[in-house]
Amino acid sequence: MSQTLIRKVAILGAGVMGAQIAAHFANAQVEVLLYDLAAKEGDKNAIVNKAIKGLLKLNPAPLGSKKALEGLSAANYETDLEKLRDCDLIIEAIAEK
Repeated sequence: MSQTLIRKVAILGAGVMGAQIAAHFANAQVEVLLYDLAAKEGDKNAIVNKAIKGLLKLNPAPLGSKKALEGLSAANYETDLEKLRDCDLIIEAIAEK
């Protein structure tokens, strides 16, 4: 049986489900790019950064430790699509509206 090594994952959608999926990969020490829409004002990654901060407030905590955050990076669809090329796995967790 062959094995596939997953070194880098992109999660598309930083809502409740997407952020927690990202946290589980970060716990497993897999590099994670968490994507969402670009904020209209200020920091383009504000939506994702808010979701990442929210992970620290959840109970039960989806993060095994604060150190897991080191492997979790914010990204947005406007400026960071090129980064998807380096990902071994892409998971879509976008809200259906």
